[in-house]
Amino acid sequence: MKSTTAILLTVLQLFILLSLQACITPHLSRHNNVCKEDGTMLTTQQNNSKATQKNCHFYGRNTPYDRKKQPNTQSYELAQVSSTVQTSSHATFIESFDTPLLSIGDRISINVLNGDEFSGNVEINADGFIYLPYLPPLKAQGISIASLKADIKQLLIDEQLMINNAIRLSIVPLKWAPIQVSVSGAVFEPGLHKINHKSDTEITDDNGGHSGDQAAGRSVYMALRASGGISPNANISKVTITRGQRVIEIDLSGVINGNPVPHLTLIAEDHIHVPHNTHFDDSLARPSKITVPGIRVIISNLTQPATSNSQSAVDTEATRFPYGSRLLTGVIGGNCVGGAQSTSAGRHVLLITKNPLTQEIDVIERSIDNLIAQSWQPDMNPILLPGNGIACYDSGITNLREIARTIREIIVPVTLLGIL
Repeated sequence: MKSTTAILLTVLQLFILLSLQACITPHLSRHNNVCKEDGTMLTTQQNNSKATQKNCHFYGRNTPYDRKKQPNTQSYELAQVSSTVQTSSHATFIESFDTPLLSIGDRISINVLNGDEFSGNVEINADGFIYLPYLPPLKAQGISIASLKADIKQLLIDEQLMINNAIRLSIVPLKWAPIQVSVSGAVFEPGLHKINHKSDTEITDDNGGHSGDQAAGRSVYMALRASGGISPNANISKVTITRGQRVIEIDLSGVINGNPVPHLTLIAEDHIHVPHNTHFDDSLARPSKITVPGIRVIISNLTQPATSNSQSAVDTEATRFPYGSRLLTGVIGGNCVGGAQSTSAGRHVLLITKNPLTQEIDVIERSIDNLIAQSWQPDMNPILLPGNGIACYDSGITNLREIARTIREIIVPVTLLGIL
């Protein structure tokens, strides 16, 4: 019996030691790598007296966090774009972007006066042509409605079907089809995106009782929104749009500061590139026409092991914030702030974020008391980005209380069984 009791006491002692070790916030390992307060890691190589500096991605409780690019980090993307793209004259190319151009899937109504046999509602085919009765296929993709109108008129003359002075025709767009564009650079979700796509409700509500359609969904703003919005390290004053072999550079800074901005209509296969800046601009992190209105942040606030965050009231609504919200807002939204001062004071929080400048993961630890006191400092209260994670850790008193509760849950059943 004594040996059994001694074994149980030993197991309990080991459990207490492990519990005390696990109740604190994660810290960096203290082996050969020493993490400094400035966010760099000093690595000493064996048989080499020289030391190299590397980013350890960890920022302590009092270490300012400034999203920035390391001096030795090269922007290969900008060099590649500048070497392969030649920007054409703004004056000669802006006109083609101001005028909507037809794309595959667009539906138009063509009416020829005294020529009903040549009239009808047509859709631009997959090969980029339209097909009218008694006329050969006519190229329509990538041209304006005015140009298509002139081409139809010339085709009727060439086919000797109508006299020049007698031709009167009109073309009305019935539906601008969804188009696929590509977006690269300083956006959260680069790649191919479909824009101007109407939902089933919008299609049902549109009863067709009108003539004409607007291509509002084909704007540059909608394309950037579809790509997750620009990141705060974007250079929006030098956004480029590539169409075939031609490239135009536009300034979208007016979206943020209120200056006039160009209104451009995209066509299928256009490519938009947003250059990267070497700094993080907090003013870009807010809802706008080129950013998302809100973000989703993952929050964990568990005072004890559980299968969900329901007891802490961390549901889907508590993890959605307006774009531009800071860490303290997320901490308050996760109910990590408040409670009895004697037991809840001294709590800590970890922010796990991806730095858009370096594309690397940074872990920031903050004391909630200091976070509240220094909430006005951007480097202590950083802006939340889409997909960030927040983990709240309890105070030492709360941890000791949980350890005592766990020990009681083990000892009481053992005592009842008569082992001790």
